[in-house]
Amino acid sequence: MTVNDIPLISTREQLAEVVREIGFLPFFASGIKGFSLKDHIDPAVWFVDGVDGPWEWKTDVGVYGKLFRGKAVFMTPEWYAILACYRRDGYDFEGMYEDGLVPHGAVSIMAELEKGAAPGIFPEDDLALLPMPGMGVLSTDLRVRTGMTDKASGFDNIINLLQMKCFILPTSFEYSIDRHGRPYGWGLARYSLSDSKYKPLIDAAEAKYSPAEAKELLIAHVSKLCPDATGKQIERLIK
Repeated sequence: MTVNDIPLISTREQLAEVVREIGFLPFFASGIKGFSLKDHIDPAVWFVDGVDGPWEWKTDVGVYGKLFRGKAVFMTPEWYAILACYRRDGYDFEGMYEDGLVPHGAVSIMAELEKGAAPGIFPEDDLALLPMPGMGVLSTDLRVRTGMTDKASGFDNIINLLQMKCFILPTSFEYSIDRHGRPYGWGLARYSLSDSKYKPLIDAAEAKYSPAEAKELLIAHVSKLCPDATGKQIERLIK
């Protein structure tokens, strides 16, 4: 299948089938013609008030995160493991930090994600901020626990960098509820360590491929999916 063969997507199930078939699909425009969900989505479900669409489906379809150019991508776990092999470039997180490849604030974020968090949106008391192993951490709680509560902290940029390095993922989104019991707004992300779910796949990919080989697999796959894309476009997408 190439991007020219992707059918009009109207349901969560159709999106899941396309992602399984092609391996990964950017959410918004990717810089390569036809290679995004936006290019193939039914307008009737594309950010329409009162209608469930891709924004509501995002953590129900494979792996989801800001993985290409800091933008959202749907991906199968197997391709995510290959991406992690490439992006981690032979490092674990500690080694990457020691070599200055991630900022200091990333250490606090990773440490808090290792602890986990209690459930619940908009906590009424400090109990909601206490660690609970095995759960992700709501972004608002993560800001408080790391002390990164203002824009100068660089919290959002570090979260995006850790996604791009394949160390963390948003695993769910939680919404405010209106007086009729309906969710509304963009939702708050709950983040988890990628290794908490995908470590066996990532370890297997790193044992099988070098980072350079993983990169070549990604380039070859995008070239096959997008036969009209240039090498420069593909490199820019996956770097």
